[in-house]
Amino acid sequence: MGKIRFRGFFQHTLDDRNRLAIPSRFRNILLKESRGKVVLTPGYDYEIAVYPLSTWEKFEESELLTLSMDYLQSRRYRRHFTFGIKEDQLDVQGRILIPDFLLQHSNIKKNVIIVGEIDYIELWSPENYEKFVNEINKFYAQDSENIERLRRRKDENPGR
Repeated sequence: MGKIRFRGFFQHTLDDRNRLAIPSRFRNILLKESRGKVVLTPGYDYEIAVYPLSTWEKFEESELLTLSMDYLQSRRYRRHFTFGIKEDQLDVQGRILIPDFLLQHSNIKKNVIIVGEIDYIELWSPENYEKFVNEINKFYAQDSENIERLRRRKDENPGR
């Protein structure tokens, strides 16, 4: 049997204290994977990424801590995540508190699109999500071809 993954699409709203109820399907995974402990960080595309703490710690070890801080690009990449990071714990009702700086980053006001991204969750404003989906659809065929080309190149040169 395979590992449990975040899959699905949900629409929820923030309460008046900026808390978001996590869908029960995702909540169960978070409870199992990290006892409900999560890390919220700015996403790449003006969304909020929500990682189970255990997944985030692996990402820190394999990606962020391996970067040389001698290079500007490495510092910027690492700081993109660490400047906006917030650890949280699901409350008894399965909610997380989203800080203002992450709401501003993602343009989330009240309505939230919640998307499972296999090993983490993304939180989107409806406006940013619609824009991003349009971009995905526009470039899907081209991106698929380029990714396949990269895979073939990697298979032909496994040492690289």
